[in-house]
Amino acid sequence: MRLLGSMEVSVRGAATALNSRKTRALLAYLVVRREAPAPREVLTGLLWGDRGEAQARASLRQALAELRRALGPAGVAVQAGREFVSFTVDSVSSDVAAFEAAAASDKLEELETAAGLYRGELLEGFTVDEPAFDQWLAGERERMRLLAASAFSRLMDQAEGETRTDQAIGWALKLLTLDPLQEHVHRRLMRLYAAQGRADAALAQYELCQRVLTDQLGVRPEPATEELASELRARRRRPSAVERGATKEQPPPAQRGEPPPLPSRPSIAVLCFHSIGTGESYFAEGVTEDIITDLSRNKELFVVARQSSFCYGTEPGNPEEIGRELGVRYLLNGSIRRAGARLRLSVHLTDAVVGREVWAEHYDREIADIFDLQDEIARTVSATAFGRIVDHGAAVSHARRPSDLSAYDHVLRGMQHMHRYTAEDYEKAGGHFERAIAIDPDWARPYGYLCLIGVYRWFWDMSRQGLSQVLEMGEKALSLDGHDARSQLALGVARLFSRDHDRAIHHLERAMSLNPNDDLIACEHGRLLLYLDRPEDGLLRVREAMRLNPFHPNWYWNIYGRCLHTAGRYEEAIEAFNRIESRQFWGLAYLAACHAMLGEHERSADYARRTMEARPDFNLDIFKRALPYRSEQILHRFLDTFRMAGLY
Repeated sequence: MRLLGSMEVSVRGAATALNSRKTRALLAYLVVRREAPAPREVLTGLLWGDRGEAQARASLRQALAELRRALGPAGVAVQAGREFVSFTVDSVSSDVAAFEAAAASDKLEELETAAGLYRGELLEGFTVDEPAFDQWLAGERERMRLLAASAFSRLMDQAEGETRTDQAIGWALKLLTLDPLQEHVHRRLMRLYAAQGRADAALAQYELCQRVLTDQLGVRPEPATEELASELRARRRRPSAVERGATKEQPPPAQRGEPPPLPSRPSIAVLCFHSIGTGESYFAEGVTEDIITDLSRNKELFVVARQSSFCYGTEPGNPEEIGRELGVRYLLNGSIRRAGARLRLSVHLTDAVVGREVWAEHYDREIADIFDLQDEIARTVSATAFGRIVDHGAAVSHARRPSDLSAYDHVLRGMQHMHRYTAEDYEKAGGHFERAIAIDPDWARPYGYLCLIGVYRWFWDMSRQGLSQVLEMGEKALSLDGHDARSQLALGVARLFSRDHDRAIHHLERAMSLNPNDDLIACEHGRLLLYLDRPEDGLLRVREAMRLNPFHPNWYWNIYGRCLHTAGRYEEAIEAFNRIESRQFWGLAYLAACHAMLGEHERSADYARRTMEARPDFNLDIFKRALPYRSEQILHRFLDTFRMAGLY
């Protein structure tokens, strides 16, 4: 059983589904308690507190029966007496039990095991809307978080004591993901960065500390932190030119098989707004995407990615059909009329299940108010469409707005090119982002996007030139706004391909916490897990990305196929790689390797030949540059599959 992060249950290697949320909650509660008997009245109070005693006990009996059926042979572990219920652990492997035991140890290897097991908070994203259970869960989450913090802290101390500075930094960053208000950890990071001669990174950490304390507590950093920052400023290096500001899609789900089921969370797709009379479709697309981003920050919503919702165009057809294909309950669409300095925007919210409009509104504003208008729409949709979700405007992290609207205009144009995922469009997108920076050098977003497309452009040639300039872009973006999810994503991907795995983990986990509905973040997290020798977990994340975005970029199949290849599931990997519409040389090389491992030597030879035709200078040394496996053993096992295909 896995309870840290999203809940996963398997019996003899086969995933087991528990349909009832309260049955899942019951199992989790019993497993966390382990063999300690739980009185029936405690269980009924936790999960059926609003029912009479007789009805609550009947519900408990029904949940226990469902639990035994679902667990099959392992159901004997559920021990139910007249007054008590318990769960024997002899035949059960639980990450919670292993985590608690490892976190209590003083041995380095045990602490590292504990850190690896802490994939996220206990039952991440799970609730049963029962106050007693949710209160228990909150307490257990905090207990697990404190155990993880203790393990990370001791690992940081040990790494620093042994002058393993990079690892100490990684553990410090993990501590801040648990609690960003730990000022002493911020100071520790500042000193660690300074020890590496990275005064700029240390000062960026100070600025982040200052911003977090001001935003969340309304206080300034402690004198010790201010003094350390003053010392660092005195030896700060000269700013770089970058820091000065120089410078065919997958078919719909309904065509692939059964449409996706409605998520348990309220679900919505924002269709591309129609631009009336301006001929500037990029502006409407960009405004729509920003509304999607604002809605995505609410963790209680399931928000479909822009690429899927945009494929229906600006004049969608039957809402019931669209909702069924995208697997959502609600659709939001509208129109934008831009006239001089004025902006008129209309929005319509439709219940796609019944095909009925449930809310509509019109806005007439000065164009300079566009950012406030986007916030207002996002908040109103959250509150109006899904009654149980309150207006969470104060909890939403707002990125800094550009001082000049023309910078925003260039970012919208750049995003339009970036989403086409071609080398030529990356070049055009980069030009727009650079012009946005020239206009407003203090706005984080274009730096983040430049970092991201910088990594993607590097994929095309895998040159020996490193990613140092790309990394500078990402660091610059986060120094301006550490709450921008795409900037965190960009720096995480750049760190991964620079083989800085701990920092890659930190930035991608931070990106996920900032925007859990971003399919690109989910897919890139899957890529990260692949290179951490967790290909099966990577598959789950890529599947989640595909669910968030049913019309996902075709290259997601590349990451999916790589996970399968690393896991040794070669037949499935071939199927995935064959779904890539425009295969680059690396896709052909993977197909050659997979067929070789299956003993299909004729097909393998054909793909090897096509690989060399597409990339005459291909050799494994070039290929290795884009393979940042953390384990050398896994890397060599991986490369052996290509040697089997005659690729060296």
